[in-house]
Amino acid sequence: MLCAACLCLWTGCRPQQTERQGHAKDSVITVSIEPLRYIAERIAGEDYKVITLVPKGSSPETYEPTPEQMMQLSGSIACFTVGDLGFERTWTGKLRQAAPGVPFIATADGIERMEGHAHGHSDEAEGDPHVWTSPARMATIAQRICEALCQTDTARAELFKSRLRGVLEEIRATDDSIRTLLGNASPKAFLIYHPALTYFAHDYGWTQIAIEKDGKEPSPAQLADLIRRCKAQRVRTIFVQQEFDRRNAELIARETGTRITVINPLAYDWAGELLKIAQTLHAQ
Repeated sequence: MLCAACLCLWTGCRPQQTERQGHAKDSVITVSIEPLRYIAERIAGEDYKVITLVPKGSSPETYEPTPEQMMQLSGSIACFTVGDLGFERTWTGKLRQAAPGVPFIATADGIERMEGHAHGHSDEAEGDPHVWTSPARMATIAQRICEALCQTDTARAELFKSRLRGVLEEIRATDDSIRTLLGNASPKAFLIYHPALTYFAHDYGWTQIAIEKDGKEPSPAQLADLIRRCKAQRVRTIFVQQEFDRRNAELIARETGTRITVINPLAYDWAGELLKIAQTLHAQ
């Protein structure tokens, strides 16, 4: 009788456990970089857990997903990528094989790329992938994420659309604030180690001068030319990212009297980081 009672209790509990596990599995979204998590969390809401493949402090040009991340991905309802970051080009095919039932959405597909550079895995120039540094282009990315979630979870479609309207308003407010900060700023040029602000500079009428060229350190002759350009264009700010070597930036700063500022275009706080960049340029 005791065995029969235990068996009944075990079988009675199994459906509830399976349901909970299924709900947890269906509530996961994977994104490639933190700025996409910033948007996805605001649209998906608290019913979904959003995980990021590229962790803080890592470069999306060279990062390799861990086995644990591959397992998490296989339990996701969708994977949102930019579409042409270095590790996305290398790993998307393998990730699709590891998670055959998970739809992959390249959120920046169709966004026209500006002239880019090689990222260390190709000798050919590529379109610049850092589209999320432009609020206008980030609005398109947000709409793509919302569309995909509406198709995946039709019961919450209206809720997603309502949240999207709030996200788009936040993006517009960020753009307005940046334009106010940078509208009358002069001179309109800055130096950066890795050219991650191409779209930001284009949108607001600034000139981005990159230390790194085609994923390579500058030669002594190129360094001398960068110093001349900085002086000629009265550059006052050098941006560096924490995942890159800053020795050349420090050398140029000493020669030109410019100020070094650490930024993180891959930060989760997308709006806050862009405003920080704009405030730095405004105050220069």
